Amino acid sequence: MSRIARKNIVSKVIHIVTKGINREFIFYKNEYKEKYISLVNIAIKELADINLIAYCIMDNHAHFLIYAEQINKVEKLMRKVNTSYAIFYNFHEEREGYVFSSRYHSQLIENEIHLLACINYIHNNPVKAGLTDRMEKYKYSSYQLFFCRKKNFKILSSLLGDDWKNLFCNSKNIEDYNFIDEELRDIKDDRRKIEQIISEFCDENKTSIAQIKRSNDLIIKLKKYLNKRHRVSNKSICTILGIGKNRISWIEKRAKKTIKY
Repeated sequence: MSRIARKNIVSKVIHIVTKGINREFIFYKNEYKEKYISLVNIAIKELADINLIAYCIMDNHAHFLIYAEQINKVEKLMRKVNTSYAIFYNFHEEREGYVFSSRYHSQLIENEIHLLACINYIHNNPVKAGLTDRMEKYKYSSYQLFFCRKKNFKILSSLLGDDWKNLFCNSKNIEDYNFIDEELRDIKDDRRKIEQIISEFCDENKTSIAQIKRSNDLIIKLKKYLNKRHRVSNKSICTILGIGKNRISWIEKRAKKTIKY
């Protein structure tokens, strides 16, 4: 890939964020994260003229930083990947319907500082979510490709020249650069927030997660408590509690059948 003019970075590099419908944890299993990044790599090879610069797969959303000679190919890439993953996910979760929340979010990169700030932001996602204390410990991001295997150095050198590492290390603006718009700012891993609310529920009701898991009444009471504080799907509650993925739906259906009219 020949080096592109810096003034054209805006039309060549794009930050993509795709998330689960209703903030559902659609990548909650490690094998699901691996499957999704595998689908991305396969699609990139098929489409050509696209390079994956950086990525991070979280439990309920994923980030990609993509270089594309033709930006319209990005839409083809995401449609292909998300359609394939939705089929995979619905089959393995024994469910039907939409998997992703509407259309993916995208943002064009403006300049070299913006580009490096975005790389830093993507790799720092697991740290901000409390999943790890260091970026390099998280398996499902491209951090290792950059700073251990140095696989993606060539891509950045093509975009910015060989001085990009000095730019990355010396820039005072990199962590404060405002590269995420208001809509993207709201996209984050909600697990810690939900777990905190569950902890408060346990304290107020003098119970424990172990007791909640054994009681259908407590599960429904917890769901109502959560929904007053934070929008969360049945699937996400089941995942965090460690109960069957259809447990809440089963309880609610059973309750409707017992209602007398």
